[in-house]
Amino acid sequence: MRGLSGHLSFYLLSLLLVMSSMSQASVNPFKKSKSYNFGSDISWDEHNGAAIKSGRVRDGSDTNYYHLNVNKYRLQLRLGRNDPSGELENTRLLESLTIADVLVDGHRLPVFNWCLQNQRNPGKKLKHNATVPDNICQNTGGGGDFIIRLDKKTRDILKKSGVLEFIVEPYGRPVKLRYSMSGFATIMTKIETPKKVSKPVSVARPATVPVAKPVARPAPAKPRPAAKPRPVVKKTKMCNASPPEDYKPLIKSVAYPCADATKKSAAEEKILGLVDKEKEKEEKKKKRKLKSESIEHERLKSAAQDKRNIDWDNKQAELWISRCERHWKKGNSPCYCEKFIKNAPPGTKNTCKK
Repeated sequence: MRGLSGHLSFYLLSLLLVMSSMSQASVNPFKKSKSYNFGSDISWDEHNGAAIKSGRVRDGSDTNYYHLNVNKYRLQLRLGRNDPSGELENTRLLESLTIADVLVDGHRLPVFNWCLQNQRNPGKKLKHNATVPDNICQNTGGGGDFIIRLDKKTRDILKKSGVLEFIVEPYGRPVKLRYSMSGFATIMTKIETPKKVSKPVSVARPATVPVAKPVARPAPAKPRPAAKPRPVVKKTKMCNASPPEDYKPLIKSVAYPCADATKKSAAEEKILGLVDKEKEKEEKKKKRKLKSESIEHERLKSAAQDKRNIDWDNKQAELWISRCERHWKKGNSPCYCEKFIKNAPPGTKNTCKK
């Protein structure tokens, strides 16, 4: 009996150990999501016309940096390693980086939703090397860079937001990056405002007293120097800021000197403004069309109801006239036939007693 109980105890202990090892094996720590919050204690910096906010997280002996860089034309999220400046490219090779979502105060950013729906292979996420029209969203290169082109509407959404959140998947597991947008609107408005060029202050010169000039003796004639060749003026190479493909028939490209970064920015900003105006025109046209369609729908609906009413009245008239004809043959017309007396044979009298 003791031998049997000993074997049974050993069997139960072995079973518990196997179940414990199976339970531990089922937990995969590499699939767990991570969440990092970069709050208002991390300030925004302005550098080269961009608002920058960087968060860092220790990863063993290395430090991972998450740089958010926003200027008037684009938003860039850079996943870097051991690069606090955020200016180095490809410090963290991520060949399979996937962008799962971009949220503003818990709601998906409209332009990112547009990218998901209009990528070549529409899906719930923006995968590496996804093709999006006009490169509105870019997740290419494998160096941890994700870029969204901005228009005025999207910039305004960001300026009014409280929290901007990215859900990225560097190695197949979600990493949530939450940035506090406190202070962003102020620095972005400063970046968007054109800088005034200060004019040099003119200094009043002291009045000069005319001095009598000595009479100069005529100098001997000097030989005229040979005419110097005129300098050759180099032609300025010109570039063009072009609108997106859908707006090329409506908006002309804006030319600017290729080497002039300021004029390039002004040209691109002008194109964005013209695109915004065309979008407003399209929206107004769409609203007018919807209003016209609504009015036409109501008119057709009313006409259909009038026709149904007429059909109903005609059917009722046929029903009652057939009943009244039996009385009219006998030479009388009861009260309920009074409405239809004009359909009675000649000489039929209305016998309704009122």
